[in-house]
Amino acid sequence: MSTERLWQLARFIGVILAIFFTGWLIVRLSSFMYPFVFAFLLALFSRPLVDFFQKRLRINRGWGALLSIILMSGLLIGSLVLIIMQLIRGLVFVANQLPAQIQELSLYFQKLYNEKLAPIWNDASEALRSLEPSQQNTVQNSIQSLGSSLASAIGEGSKSVAGMLQTILATLPSIALILVIVLLAWFFISKDWHKYEIRLKQYEMLPWFARAESVVTSLRSALFGYIKAQLTLITITFFIVLIGLLIIGVEHPFAIAFIAAFFDILPYLGTGSVFLPWIAYSIITGDTGLAIGLAILYGVVILQRNIMEPKIVGDNIGIQPITALIALFVGIQVFGVFGLILGPLIAVIIKALHNARIFHYLWDFIKGSPTPFR
Repeated sequence: MSTERLWQLARFIGVILAIFFTGWLIVRLSSFMYPFVFAFLLALFSRPLVDFFQKRLRINRGWGALLSIILMSGLLIGSLVLIIMQLIRGLVFVANQLPAQIQELSLYFQKLYNEKLAPIWNDASEALRSLEPSQQNTVQNSIQSLGSSLASAIGEGSKSVAGMLQTILATLPSIALILVIVLLAWFFISKDWHKYEIRLKQYEMLPWFARAESVVTSLRSALFGYIKAQLTLITITFFIVLIGLLIIGVEHPFAIAFIAAFFDILPYLGTGSVFLPWIAYSIITGDTGLAIGLAILYGVVILQRNIMEPKIVGDNIGIQPITALIALFVGIQVFGVFGLILGPLIAVIIKALHNARIFHYLWDFIKGSPTPFR
């Protein structure tokens, strides 16, 4: 192998190692820097508002940053209060209906036991009595062992739930501290944003700056686009559920549609957290018409979500729908639930690097181009 080929191989290995080291460093730093990443993103969202206060209303940038934080925090808190109020309204509706539903379920299970389970139990008892004493002991020991295993599983589950609650309570002080750090960092970044821009302008003449700026611009556009896409999908789900419930004739359709849209944010669970138990209950209580209507509505919601999500996400973050679909699937397979976010994000990063011709320059570097960033 020639010396030139050896140097090309060495540069290729160096690029691969640098990529893996960069990824490892980002993962390591993310566990320490995530409050400041959130603060930067919040400052990025609030920047137009801060600029408006400073340029239009002639307010000092520090006061403008503080006002923008108060307004955006108030908007966020107001939205959370609205969500909680709608959830409480829905829970109150469920609580009012629950006693009658529990009584109806009790009557159903009592009827099921009398007509189905009791004859089977009597036949099993007769069969057990017909067995030899040793065989009866074996069956009884198996039943006892099964009961003990079930009780142990329930006990372990209760301990796990209690431990989870204790962990949540123990982390509340840490969450409060992180929240304070995010708010302070948000204020300082918003206040000094223009200073950071002035410092960055000092590097405009460097050959790599335009490429890095192009990548950052693409990622910023994709971030806003992804949030817009998710809000669009949730809004579509809300109106579909609302219209469907109005057609079916369900009480409190607005509150239920709001709850369904809220659960639509959750990966995997989605609107199934609302519809599947409701459909099962309707079948058990004999309300077949309502169960069919809810099943059709749930099918429509799932169908539109699966069809529209790749298209809407792809259009808003700047990639093709088939690419968005592949990114969603691969992200779920590799990262699990978080893959629904990380998959499209990684696809956007790759696209941004491609648009900035970073891969082209890396390839030129591997080949030995003397001016890869010209």
